[in-house]
Amino acid sequence: MRPAQYSDDDLEQHSLRRRVSDDGQRSGFEHDVDRILYSTQWRALAGKSQVVASGELGAYHTRLTHSMKVAQLGRRMAERLQRRYGGPNPALVEAACMAHDIGHPPFGHAGETALRATMDQLRGQGSQLDSFEGNAQTFRVVTCLAAHKYPGHRGLHLTRACLDAATKYPWERAPLAENPARHYKWGVYDADLAAFTWVRNGRTDTEVPVEEQLMDWADDVTYACHDVEDFYRTGHIPLASLFPPPGAAGGDTEREVRRFLDYVQAKRARAGEPFDRAAAQELLSEIGKRLTVPAPYTGSHDDAVAVNRRTSDLIDYFTRGITLDIGAGAPIRYGARLVIPAERRAACDLLKELVWAYVIDRPALATQQHGQRRIVAELLRWTHESPDLLPPDRAEELTQHGDVLRAAADHVASLTEDQAVALHRRLSGTGLGSFSDNVSP
Repeated sequence: MRPAQYSDDDLEQHSLRRRVSDDGQRSGFEHDVDRILYSTQWRALAGKSQVVASGELGAYHTRLTHSMKVAQLGRRMAERLQRRYGGPNPALVEAACMAHDIGHPPFGHAGETALRATMDQLRGQGSQLDSFEGNAQTFRVVTCLAAHKYPGHRGLHLTRACLDAATKYPWERAPLAENPARHYKWGVYDADLAAFTWVRNGRTDTEVPVEEQLMDWADDVTYACHDVEDFYRTGHIPLASLFPPPGAAGGDTEREVRRFLDYVQAKRARAGEPFDRAAAQELLSEIGKRLTVPAPYTGSHDDAVAVNRRTSDLIDYFTRGITLDIGAGAPIRYGARLVIPAERRAACDLLKELVWAYVIDRPALATQQHGQRRIVAELLRWTHESPDLLPPDRAEELTQHGDVLRAAADHVASLTEDQAVALHRRLSGTGLGSFSDNVSP
């Protein structure tokens, strides 16, 4: 039976405006999970970066495996909260987590910044509010670009509740001088405002459903735990120096901790954010209780068991202490606030900085991302200049709205990284490939 906090409006589907019915076999939110799972855009996430390129040797997470773990973690947290508070619905949280990154372009954030900067340049001064953002692209994919089984209708026909829960930044892009934060992070393009207005149903920017709050926390925890695990396994993050066993700390540990905290302090200073070094030192000690490692990873079975156990302990630490603060008589969806102990949120943020300090800001990745941004920017420019390069679905889209740049961005964003590299070589003349190559999704 449907939980009382979900109304018939929540279960309406985008564009079809009809409630989900499956003779009781699946709930509306289980429909959402299945439709995302079977979409080509979900499958394409296997070829897109989480941190490093999807084709890197080694067992790195891709955007797909990251999204799968976000969905699993979000559902488990929702199940615990549902047993205690009567909601939220676990299938709804799972669907929102699955959808949250489905609009991300090839090469992750490097590709995203390249698309945004190039679109801003091509739009010209004064017309830079309709650009590119991964979260806004997610909304566009699930409401417009993806295809389901109903002819004449676009998108995956997800429930209103799912679309709202998957919208991380429920506002349009703001001018840079007016609101810098909303200039760089927003959740809807001008072209999709009608669907967005229907989804939000008159709610303000600050009215965020609890399912979105859970999705956001599951995303942060997965990023912090599994990406740190990836780069410890491959020798990039020196966890053995940062978190040695009790009594084993020495000069190497002190130097490594100091170096890491210097990095975080400088980064926060550049962003104009405060940094309490003593508090950060205490957080590292707290993290070390669950992440202590005696030596660098060797690949042995014992090492694999140990790192899996420590990752599990960390996830447990970040997810077991959460609660809901629910207003008196308020429905759980919009009347509840997810309460995360402040020290655990701060510890999660500090763990994510390990990936930035030892991986993302390293020269080796910086030079690779320079090339990735160039590939994405040039593909967008070339497709914008020659719309005949668009694949059939994007060409059909262009006849509907007439915006060549938006259609070009939709095309480039949909490519896997292998497709983007192959298409760039073909269009630049550096590697023409074969007539039978399929370089479009």
